[in-house]
Amino acid sequence: MQIERCKWYNNARSPVLFMIDDLANAWVDTSGNGIVDEGEDWGFFRDEERSSFRFLQERVLADHPEVKVTFFVPVGERVGMIRNPVCSMYSKPINADEASRDFFRQVHQHPSFELAYHGTTHGVVGEEAKDFVQEWASFSSLNEALVRIGEGLDIFMDAVGTRPMGGKYCGYTSNTFSDESIDESGFEWWCRYWNRGKTESSNDPSCGTDSDPVTNYDVKRFGKSGVLDIPSTVNGALLNSVYHGRNTIKDIVKQTFKKSFIRWKLREIDGLLKRRLVISVQEHIAPSRDDGKRQSPNIFDDRESLLQIFRHIRGKKVWYCTCSELADYVNLRDHVQIEHRDQHHFELRHEAQYRKKLLSLWFGEKRPFRIMLPDRSALNVVDGVANLPVLEGIYSIVD
Repeated sequence: MQIERCKWYNNARSPVLFMIDDLANAWVDTSGNGIVDEGEDWGFFRDEERSSFRFLQERVLADHPEVKVTFFVPVGERVGMIRNPVCSMYSKPINADEASRDFFRQVHQHPSFELAYHGTTHGVVGEEAKDFVQEWASFSSLNEALVRIGEGLDIFMDAVGTRPMGGKYCGYTSNTFSDESIDESGFEWWCRYWNRGKTESSNDPSCGTDSDPVTNYDVKRFGKSGVLDIPSTVNGALLNSVYHGRNTIKDIVKQTFKKSFIRWKLREIDGLLKRRLVISVQEHIAPSRDDGKRQSPNIFDDRESLLQIFRHIRGKKVWYCTCSELADYVNLRDHVQIEHRDQHHFELRHEAQYRKKLLSLWFGEKRPFRIMLPDRSALNVVDGVANLPVLEGIYSIVD
């Protein structure tokens, strides 16, 4: 019988990830009134009333509990955008006090959330926002990068109690030795580029160099240890011109033909599904900046767009996962080999670290049948797909 490893868990067409940047122990008081207003909080007010985390849960995820979130966390005192800010900004490390440690630890322990590494300060401010230097671009040597990452990981460990499996370059910006610093720091996965920008004909280095419409949106590997490179493929503000259009002729036309325009824009996601590629929706936890400008994308301005995106995906054969869950499955898939013994028996060759993890297999036989596992338990196979625990010994196909 023909047997193959499924590309994604449960033979899903695509994995769906929701990636939110800059959940930090920070607050920008854009109104200047000394109290938190909606959209000002980056995580400083934790799960309190008018916090961004509360907004996310009640105004976005409540309608889509199936969605899982990877939060990218600047672990130190997250800097603002300019040297002389026009709005007051308050920032502390995520391990500044017990309340902060409790909050970040509880988020990471939530079954639908995870925290990932996003630098310490996020970068170095300049006179204007255009002068801002993103964190990994600010390092002058590999050793400096490794030292700073080590300091950041110590803060993360102190707050959360475990180290992060992966992370993302601040501003998707890196230099010639950045990838090596990630590899040597022991991360299992990383987000290196704003891949969607490459399709939009951007030549910015932050968008990467892969112009292929398929491989650009698939997982890759880099470094000596084969760190998994997870692409960023969907802007959460995809449909904003429909919901928040300006009073221009172009936007008026979009709003007049709202349903048709939404369907046309969502072809972007349909294309990823058709080619079995990664659907990773990119957002920020807040719009507030200390230079008085509005950060985009963000979950407040993009709420209607996000809800429409997730409604469109719902009901399709997708796999909702965090970045670490995606990396776990891909590493399992790539390191377990199917060894056929005969037409009705096979083994899964693997290293000890992958034992008992679930691998999705596709079988050429579509009618229902059973598999006897090496531990003598049995599993029913429906529609030719099974999620099997990786065990030592013989798997037997039973008619």
